[in-house]
Amino acid sequence: MGIVIRQSLKASVGSYIGVGIGIINQLYVSLAFLSEDQLAISRLLLENSMLFAAFAHLGTPFIADRFFGYFRDDKTRNNGFLGFLLAFPLIGIGLFVAVYLGFEQQIKDYFAENSAKLIPYHILVIPFTTFWIYISVLEAYCRNNARIAIPTFVREVYLKLANVLVILMFGLGWYSFDWMIYLVVGIHGLAVVILLFYIYQLGKFSLQFDVSQLKGGLFRQMLYFGLFIVMGGVGTQVVYFIDRTMLSGGVGLKDAAIFIIATYIAGIIEIPRKTITQIATPLVSNSLRQNDMAHVQELYYKSSLNQLLAGGLVFLLIWANIDGIFSILPKAEVYRQGKMVVLLLASAKLFEMATGVNGEIINYSKYFRYATFLMIVMACLAIGANSYFIPRYGIDGAAIATTLTTLVFALSKVAMVWIFFRILPFTFSGVKAVVVLALVYGASLLLPEWGGSLWITLLSIALRSLILAGLFAGLVLWLRVSEDVNGLAGSVWERVRTFRQR
Repeated sequence: MGIVIRQSLKASVGSYIGVGIGIINQLYVSLAFLSEDQLAISRLLLENSMLFAAFAHLGTPFIADRFFGYFRDDKTRNNGFLGFLLAFPLIGIGLFVAVYLGFEQQIKDYFAENSAKLIPYHILVIPFTTFWIYISVLEAYCRNNARIAIPTFVREVYLKLANVLVILMFGLGWYSFDWMIYLVVGIHGLAVVILLFYIYQLGKFSLQFDVSQLKGGLFRQMLYFGLFIVMGGVGTQVVYFIDRTMLSGGVGLKDAAIFIIATYIAGIIEIPRKTITQIATPLVSNSLRQNDMAHVQELYYKSSLNQLLAGGLVFLLIWANIDGIFSILPKAEVYRQGKMVVLLLASAKLFEMATGVNGEIINYSKYFRYATFLMIVMACLAIGANSYFIPRYGIDGAAIATTLTTLVFALSKVAMVWIFFRILPFTFSGVKAVVVLALVYGASLLLPEWGGSLWITLLSIALRSLILAGLFAGLVLWLRVSEDVNGLAGSVWERVRTFRQR
């Protein structure tokens, strides 16, 4: 797990730069220059495209993770496996386009009453979905070549920075909202080009895939695995993104915008999980393929603990400053209505992070079919819960539905890993981590919080965060909660000493 922590930290640099850009974009630029309806339209196009991409890619990124080892060969540029990964999704894209256009009228009718402004842009979901598919596929190829820094930079920095610039130029009156949306789609197409060029620069680009390599039933295994993963992937996207779509169709774009901003704030705690999982996934896949269950168990324990620590700290810093955060947002009186949404969703996400890489363990084992069935059930639960709670409680109802679904989903995955492998993610170190988080939260209640001008509020947030983060780090190191964290701290300290001696 030490290599996971080290490489995750490298990728985290780009991720947290992206977080900073994303915070500026989502919590200032977008709110200042876009109306609630415009913000909701731009985000719904993006998130619906990610939802559709989950099935249109036919499981190709996951096929890359599971079967890359069969084609790995530096001398032959991985036997042209990239060619297969680029060609295979074309089947899914064709099917998606046919189905989407076939139900175009029904899609328009769904949004016509409460979100009619979205309708003129809905067709852009097709190119948007295509670009997301190939971004995911190329990231998977890079990941399996042990290269995650640049793909992370492209996703977390380039895309977010380009989005900020596009919105700023719209706000300055350089072009219409229509052109802004076209440019947002276009920058995702350019991301695909950048990743292809990066792979070429690495010397890993080859489209000369020999179809004969799929003999012996390998293609059937890949296809079977991919289709099962697709069903599960669609379920995952439904669980995490259906709420804002149902809000826009059932209540309106303004409520969807409030929910989207609150969801973004809550989602910041997942950054450590994304980087840890990105590196842990190939390790889990390889360990399962080699039947090295001791290593799988170690990855499970440590991913749970380290994700709990990292996610817990970010959660504390957000919630300890939540009133200050909302007070400095443009149109604060509108968006502070999402405060309870932040608490519910962030709590659910933190619990899910604390359950470790259970989804990856299931997906890359022989029991992956059960994960698919679970996701179908979860998707139905998400749709049913949102249908029940949104008409009654609006944005809070959507948060309740998503929180309920997330908790049931996380517990179900824990149960499945226990049933199949007889391992649990929780250890005594996890108990110590919870104690540390509780102590730091208690300390946050004693710290003064200043308000008033923008700069006073920012100073209050910064000082409170520094104090709480310092206290958290001190307790984690003192109590030796995580071997990886203590080892990393020791390594950093040793390098500092060596540098000083020079």
